[in-house]
Amino acid sequence: MKTITLFLAALLALTAPALSMATAATAGSEAKLISVTYTKAQDISPKSFNLQAGQKVRMEVNSQDTGSGCMKDIKIAGLWEKPEALVKGKKVVMEFTPLRAGSYKITCSMGVPRGVITVK
Repeated sequence: MKTITLFLAALLALTAPALSMATAATAGSEAKLISVTYTKAQDISPKSFNLQAGQKVRMEVNSQDTGSGCMKDIKIAGLWEKPEALVKGKKVVMEFTPLRAGSYKITCSMGVPRGVITVK
């Protein structure tokens, strides 16, 4: 039992500096800015984005119109689950870090597709 405890203590001592350096590197890295415009006529523009897994992202949606009906809000399934209202003149800001590769749909709260984020 003592051997296992000593082994775990040594392992923790060796990995702690690496963990804190990785956290500091992630905390200090700049977020990639994605700027989107919303209008009733065009919905969101642009509609597709390519990102890298582990990359911090700041998505800003600039609403030139107020959304209505099903298209009154926006969310990103798997990355930003809280529907954000689209209100004329109000900027919606979503900050997230995609951790897994895949395609993430940009939708309204009912799941109607508006665009896609591809993470590699």
